[in-house]
Amino acid sequence: MKFLHQPFSAKANDRIIVSFSKPTKVLLVHSSHFKNYKGGKTYQYRGGMSEKSPVEFIVPSPGVWHAIIEKGTYKNPLDVTGKAELVRPAPSTLNGSEQMETSNAREKDYDDTLE
Repeated sequence: MKFLHQPFSAKANDRIIVSFSKPTKVLLVHSSHFKNYKGGKTYQYRGGMSEKSPVEFIVPSPGVWHAIIEKGTYKNPLDVTGKAELVRPAPSTLNGSEQMETSNAREKDYDDTLE
């Protein structure tokens, strides 16, 4: 089996977006199953055959995840190109807008020391 793959060190709820040039099988495999995938053994994965690019995966748990684009078999190779990228979730917001202010040192408005 021929394939393209890209490993990502990802956190839960990160997104991995996989783009490809032709309909093919697109998978997301945890590193604990990647060796089995390469060896033709039983493995767990997310994804499957996809006609449209891109495909977006939500990472279910932290770890190293492999985005895989299959290029067919040795007897029936596919001329497929592709890429994968990791997208982190947006930062938390307060009242619907991101809080990105800078706090400057304030001048003393009054002196409350006792004499």
